[in-house]
Amino acid sequence: MPKAERRGDGAGPLQAAWQALEAGDVVAARRLALAVAAEPPSPEVAAEARDLIDRTGINWRVLGYGLFAAVLIVCLILLAGRR
Repeated sequence: MPKAERRGDGAGPLQAAWQALEAGDVVAARRLALAVAAEPPSPEVAAEARDLIDRTGINWRVLGYGLFAAVLIVCLILLAGRR
């Protein structure tokens, strides 16, 4: 959710998770959101915690492309070294 849509009423741990995410601490934000999602005080807070968890997930497709690029670069270096 954009900053304007987030609530600050009574969602202390979730608010702390959003602040951690904005500060760049993705691991802490994810842990706090998982703790809130485990025992949410309301359905809205649970949905917001799930949104934060989804935002901080690992994008495996991008990592796959990065691995492919790294392997390709190593192969090109090896081919250049053989010449």
